[in-house]
This record gives sequence, structure tokens and C-alpha cells, in this order.
Amino acid sequence: MNLTKGAAIRLTIMFIFLGLGGAYSWSIMLNPASLQQAEAQAKLLEQIYVNGNYLEALIWFGFAIGFAVNTVKKYGKTRTHRLITTLIFFLFGGSDIVEVQTGAWWNPWWLFVWKVFFVLSMVILFMVYLQDRPLANKP
Repeated sequence: MNLTKGAAIRLTIMFIFLGLGGAYSWSIMLNPASLQQAEAQAKLLEQIYVNGNYLEALIWFGFAIGFAVNTVKKYGKTRTHRLITTLIFFLFGGSDIVEVQTGAWWNPWWLFVWKVFFVLSMVILFMVYLQDRPLANKP
């Protein structure tokens, strides 16, 4: 294997940092006080994750309510698009609540598919909006 001098130096530095990180993690595992502190931090991060997902769900529900209120004022094709948008934002907010229950957005697989479907739906709705919006510079 032919390595340049610069590549060898960078690899050496990387392995030193990996070794130091491994040694540090072992020192934490052997110290009961550090282990308790790590558990407390993990519980705090778990609570932040849960509260953050509930807050995110409220934000998506807020968007859905905003589109629902705006739907009342519209007619025809625009009204249909706003109703679909309301439903998509509402269900996407629901996926965040399910995520809290399952612990991850990618597990189970159907939650991942659910989220991907609604993100793609939002992109498509935005593209439809850009096509159908009234332009101020239209002759």
C-alpha cells in the first residue's frame, strides 16, 4: 500500500483521536458517578426529544388549522388544494405523535414510509401552488 506522507500523518492523527475517545469512554464506564451522570443526561435528552416532537406536532397542526381557515374563503380548484393541504399537514403532525410512541422516525418501517409520503406530498403541493398562483406581473 502506497500512502503519501500527508495521508499517513492524517491517518495517524485520526487513530490517536479514536484511541483517546475510546479510553475516555472506558473511564466513564468504570466510574459509577460518571455513569449516573451519563444516565441523567440521557434521560434529559429523551425528555427534550419527546417534548420537541410534541411541539413539532403542534406546529404542523397549526399549519393545518391555518389552511382550514383559509379554505373557507376559497372556491373551486383552490379550495380543493387547500383541503388536501389541510389533511396532509394534519396527518404529518400525527406522524410526530406516533414517532414519540415508537422512539424513532425510521422504525417501524411504515412510519418512515408515512413521513416520506407526506414530505413528497408537501413538495408536490408547493409545486402546484407555484404553478397556479396569481402573478402580479401577468399582462
